[in-house]
Amino acid sequence: MNTEKELIRLYRTRTFGEKLSDALDFVRENWRVLLKYITYLLLPVALVQTFCMNNFMSGYLSSATLLGGTQSDLEAILPLMTSMFGMVGVQYVGIMLLVALTYTMMQLYEQRPRLHGVEWADLGSGVMRLSLRMLVLFITGFVLGIVLALLMVLMIAISPLMIFPAVILMIAIIPFFMLVMPIYLFEDISIVSAYAKSVRLGWKTWAGIAGVMFVLYLLVSIVQGVVSMPWYLMVMVKQILALEGSESGFVTSFGYSAIQYVLGVISTFCGSCLMTLPIVGLAYQYGHACDKIDGVGVDRDIENFETLNA
Repeated sequence: MNTEKELIRLYRTRTFGEKLSDALDFVRENWRVLLKYITYLLLPVALVQTFCMNNFMSGYLSSATLLGGTQSDLEAILPLMTSMFGMVGVQYVGIMLLVALTYTMMQLYEQRPRLHGVEWADLGSGVMRLSLRMLVLFITGFVLGIVLALLMVLMIAISPLMIFPAVILMIAIIPFFMLVMPIYLFEDISIVSAYAKSVRLGWKTWAGIAGVMFVLYLLVSIVQGVVSMPWYLMVMVKQILALEGSESGFVTSFGYSAIQYVLGVISTFCGSCLMTLPIVGLAYQYGHACDKIDGVGVDRDIENFETLNA
């Protein structure tokens, strides 16, 4: 008897629980191929990102020491800011590659019998194309974020009492733009049309977007916190001893730094693997919204039926 599970279709109306379970099932079903190519693409990124993180923490300790001495604020803060921007830049590259890889695999999953036997030749062009579209999303999202921040500052400048409503408003409108990523990556659509469609779908599925993302990010945050704890403990010990001026020989040794680096790589790489879950969950929330509001799933079923009977 054939016990193989049914394919997890992207465009299908789902209950809240089905969105979560389908995201978990997709990752569980395809974890081997996901882990294989996440390792290829993101382990080098994790190595660089951890180097930047450790430099940032060292810069933070140095700036705290210099600010307490005779050095200028600029001399203390400049290396810290450089490390921070490098860390954020590398982190975005990792997110861009992870989203592009995950959504390329989800597209292939829709087109072929599962992902068994998938090779890089099947993924390479799709990952490159979606990475470029992620870059466009980053630029437009950055500009939009600046505009929203300026509006928030303007509201607060008009009246300090507006600070609480302004914060609530900014939090409330975030779900309206969250679907822009799967829309722009799954569809052949312009960036302006993607934002317009995201607002339209987000308006009607606001609660579902907020709920699914909250649960999945909470789950990821808990696991990530556990995985990252050893690295954080080593950083905190070094920081406390440095501020007290009582660093021991081991804390300042190469061995301590090497262990801290390895634990940082594990934390960063595991974080990338864990982020696959909310990325997949957002895609299924998008598929739910498209089918519920625009009937995309029904249209695709009709097209497939006509193709089979042609």
